[in-house]
Amino acid sequence: MTRTITTLLSALICIALAPLIASAAPEKGTPGAGDKMIERGKQLVTEGNCDYCHTPLIETKEGPASDVKRRLSGHPQDSEIPRLPDTEVGSPEWIEFLGTLDTTEWAGTWGLVFSKNITPDPETGIGKWTEEIFVGTMRSGKHIDLKRDIMPPMPWQDYAKLSDEDLKSIFAYLMTLPPVKNAVPKPVPMPGKKSGE
Repeated sequence: MTRTITTLLSALICIALAPLIASAAPEKGTPGAGDKMIERGKQLVTEGNCDYCHTPLIETKEGPASDVKRRLSGHPQDSEIPRLPDTEVGSPEWIEFLGTLDTTEWAGTWGLVFSKNITPDPETGIGKWTEEIFVGTMRSGKHIDLKRDIMPPMPWQDYAKLSDEDLKSIFAYLMTLPPVKNAVPKPVPMPGKKSGE
């Protein structure tokens, strides 16, 4: 009888504490990340306009719009890679070429680069990254996993000025997004240059 009462009391305590345990549990993605941290990350991603470069566009009746199904997944893997002009950067041909690029493609003296997939997909995005890798990448301007420089126009120098708490908040928020499988192409260097120069 005593054992039955003890078991019943234990069950009642677990039921009573379940909502408190659930509310204290971290969000998916980053261990220890709470609602305030994730909200701060969302605010920084929004104010930083990350969608402009990292979310592909689709044509709608109202004109180009962000493809919400592929939010922050970077340059679409199934898009044709444009060919860099043979003429000098700044020439009329180059200016015309720049006008053909979408918001996930960027060209300049460094060559042609494509916005990275920053969704938590483990194969094609940053799903295998840790908070430490993310903060280190933003601080150093180097892809820690790829061992190469972050290419323009990514303003990593501005992100490097953020506090550790803000960078961790951005990472925590990104880890709550739906993962999108999208293998972004590698940069195309200018003729005679190596990628990352």
